[in-house]
Amino acid sequence: MNKIFSFKISFYSLIFSSLVCFFSLGGCAKYSEEVQANLIKLKTTKSCSGCDLTGVELVGFDLKNADLSGANLTSANLNRVDLTEANLTNANLTDANLVMAILTGAELVNTNLSRVKLSYANLSGVDISGSLLVDASMNSSKILNSKISDTNMDGVNLHNANLTGTKITDKILKNSVLCKTVMPSGQRDDSGC
Repeated sequence: MNKIFSFKISFYSLIFSSLVCFFSLGGCAKYSEEVQANLIKLKTTKSCSGCDLTGVELVGFDLKNADLSGANLTSANLNRVDLTEANLTNANLTDANLVMAILTGAELVNTNLSRVKLSYANLSGVDISGSLLVDASMNSSKILNSKISDTNMDGVNLHNANLTGTKITDKILKNSVLCKTVMPSGQRDDSGC
């Protein structure tokens, strides 16, 4: 009787262990197989042009000179990532978190940055042409000596941002929140406070 009882317990333990292994290794993956493969490619080569990287977490990662042109980084967590001189042309960063990111010298041409969080980010020497920055949070960011043209900045929060030396027109900034904002001329604008 004890052998049968022991066998049943061992059998059920084996089944339970197998299910746990199955779900922890294959059934509960954080990313899809495609996104996981793209993430590995990006981490090893710093190049993932046109890749799907939706929702990835790369907090504090070094992506200097990375090629992410045409990549889908929707809802990605890129907090404190170093994207110095990265190519983000035609990329989609909608709802991405780039708080405290370094984007010095990056290419953001025709990039979708709608609702992106760029607070405390460094965007010095950046080309943001033909892009969407609708409802982006750029408060306390440094946007020095950059170029922003043909860009939709409706609803952008530029509270306490520094735009010194940046080539941008008043028309582009028309519907942005300006409060304690240092304008390209070095003058402070408090019109939205």
